[in-house]
Amino acid sequence: MTQRALRLVVAGTGTGVGKTHVACALLRMLTARGIEAVGLKPVETGVTPSPELNGGHEPATLSDAERLRRAGGTFHVKRSPCSFVDPVSPHLAARRVGERIEVPAIERWVGEHAARVILVETAGGLFTPLSEETTNLDLAIALRPCELLLVAPDRLGVLHDLTATLGLAAARGYRVSHVVLSSPAVPDLSTGFNAAELTRLGVARPLAVYPRADEHDAATLASATATFEAIERQAASFQVGAF
Repeated sequence: MTQRALRLVVAGTGTGVGKTHVACALLRMLTARGIEAVGLKPVETGVTPSPELNGGHEPATLSDAERLRRAGGTFHVKRSPCSFVDPVSPHLAARRVGERIEVPAIERWVGEHAARVILVETAGGLFTPLSEETTNLDLAIALRPCELLLVAPDRLGVLHDLTATLGLAAARGYRVSHVVLSSPAVPDLSTGFNAAELTRLGVARPLAVYPRADEHDAATLASATATFEAIERQAASFQVGAF
């Protein structure tokens, strides 16, 4: 494995599709392999302060970034610089408190961190608005050079969701190369068959299917390993520059 730095953006086809589960698994796997990694979630909504935790400076319900930060190991996740109370789209949450999410500011913040792997998890789906003019895709573009990993749920509807998301990204001039599936809380008759069907239809060739299991689980870590190694191979083939 090469030792150049890698910036990995983890986005999804929507909200609640398993991005944090995949991010946790990747960070756990990297730590187990002795690879320095930092997890960043620059934008987060639905973070509610509570007087019961740390004098009101900790969320009553742990956010995704906080869950990652507290997960242990040698990696860590920084607190979100754009953190909002309302559990709505980031651009709406920011607007309600008179703020605006600026992609260049996030780009600078991400650039302040150095590690072998910089993992950036987005808020919501790939086309979730960060402002009236920008989406998570614009953030991924601003963070280039990077590898974009798109997470989709292994459930009914994923054939459409991935076709639509990948198609719109391509129409806007961005080719998404890396896709993984994450098993849903409630499986349906398509769960376990979607990866093969996506490949057969030519929609995408998922790098891995993450089980509904703890990030310490052997099967979860195996999926993370397969994901990371595939991304590394493709990044090396395109000779992506170091940071």
